[in-house]
Amino acid sequence: MDNLNLRKLEYFPDKNPFLDKSKIHIQDETITAYVGHHKLINFKTDKILTLPMICTIEEKNKRQFVEVFADDVQKIFNLSRTGRRVFIEILLLYQSDQLTDNFTDSIILVWLDDGLNGMKLDMGNKTFQNGLKELISKEFLKPKLRNQYWVNPAIFFKGDKIAFIKEYQIKSSFTKTEEKTNHIKQDLPDDGYQTDIEDFTNK
Repeated sequence: MDNLNLRKLEYFPDKNPFLDKSKIHIQDETITAYVGHHKLINFKTDKILTLPMICTIEEKNKRQFVEVFADDVQKIFNLSRTGRRVFIEILLLYQSDQLTDNFTDSIILVWLDDGLNGMKLDMGNKTFQNGLKELISKEFLKPKLRNQYWVNPAIFFKGDKIAFIKEYQIKSSFTKTEEKTNHIKQDLPDDGYQTDIEDFTNK
């Protein structure tokens, strides 16, 4: 940036150079900016939204990959530290299943000899049980049979790529609900009797 001379700029009079896919390098991270728009479904309204998107791609080893994923899951579902630790170990176990490369809808979890399914863990049985209870209560898992659990397909996956999408919306200063409420208030009788809107409308 220090070498940039505003009096000697390179001009692009015929075509916007950002119209093609581009990569922006910042320190050790590569940010891939997709020019254009990405289509998403609003599950509240079932409408297809067209949104601009910036995607950052970062390479991690297997455990780092799962830990980064668990960090975002922890924020979204408000997991405790124990819940996060147990989730990481269960997800690593789930992804290491060699029986199939596709989605598996259940997992066997057996705590034996200070380990999970024969794998030594840096936690005790009580810590694991507390984390497991949290994952069940927050619907990460559902009991299927003894020591066997259904997994939530929205959270458990097999693969080497994952993406989190966070959408920002500009808050409206005046909503339709407020407009309707104000309209009802204007229709209230001025008889000195103060009442809730629901009391008035339900009479």
